[in-house]
Amino acid sequence: MPKRKPTIYSIISKQFTKINNKLPEDRKVSYKDRRVIIKQLILPQFKGVNKSKLRIKPIKVAINSVISQIPPKEICDLNFIDVAAEYGYVEWFALDETIKEIVPDCIYVKVTAGNFGQTNIFNTRNYEYSKSGVRAIVEDIRPAALNTSGRYFFSGYQKLRPRRKNNGNPENYYLDFVLFEMDTFGNQIPWGNTDTTKFDVEKTKENRSKKTRVKNIIEGKIKLLKKKREKRARAKKTLEANINQFGKNVKKLSKKTNQEDARAKAREQFVKALEMLEKYKKEGKLTDKQYKAAFEKLFKEFNQ
Repeated sequence: MPKRKPTIYSIISKQFTKINNKLPEDRKVSYKDRRVIIKQLILPQFKGVNKSKLRIKPIKVAINSVISQIPPKEICDLNFIDVAAEYGYVEWFALDETIKEIVPDCIYVKVTAGNFGQTNIFNTRNYEYSKSGVRAIVEDIRPAALNTSGRYFFSGYQKLRPRRKNNGNPENYYLDFVLFEMDTFGNQIPWGNTDTTKFDVEKTKENRSKKTRVKNIIEGKIKLLKKKREKRARAKKTLEANINQFGKNVKKLSKKTNQEDARAKAREQFVKALEMLEKYKKEGKLTDKQYKAAFEKLFKEFNQ
């Protein structure tokens, strides 16, 4: 098959990736954000330009111009984060949500879970639940967590990346989520190495202020996640109540003499319940698993 000719978008994207790879971690832009920037801010600058007349220099100028306007992220340095306080206890089933919502999207992370496996060290900037290997570990833990009396949780530890120096450079460290098992006697058994490496940041007024700002940002992320969880819980409760009520209504309608009218009313109520289900799914208030279970229950009630 003949090779596809590069598009203007792909040419810009290639140059953006090259520039992005040379930036420090607190300035790098995620793949998802790069796509948005290219489509909304850079591509319009080359509208109408013939591909044969497209030159790399103006593309680089356009990319650098956009990057220069993006402020560096302040929470990319683990040495300014109280890892034990922020990530000391993470329920095994909440690991994905924690990495996605609470861990800064610019640091290196690893998951260590003993017999359940471990991931490579990856950067949260382009984190994906399945591709990172986190999902495989969580799903392996699930049967053990549900079928044994022990409790499983993760605890975060700051560590030094391989062949790196403990010199305070933020890119030299990673956050290792180590799995723990709590037995029936309350003993906490780690499924990985819990040694830590932290750089002693100079105790200056500026550094103390930065630690406070970083703490406030992370605490804000935790509060936001808590609100999201509460919304999901309320949505799930409301949805379950509506589906149960729909089931009761269907049973009542099935006893009516005019079955054609009863079926029409059942269909009308089914559509309303389905619209609510779709709305909650779109708003992120239901996981794929919850959506599937609710849909199957709703469809089962309707078929009766």
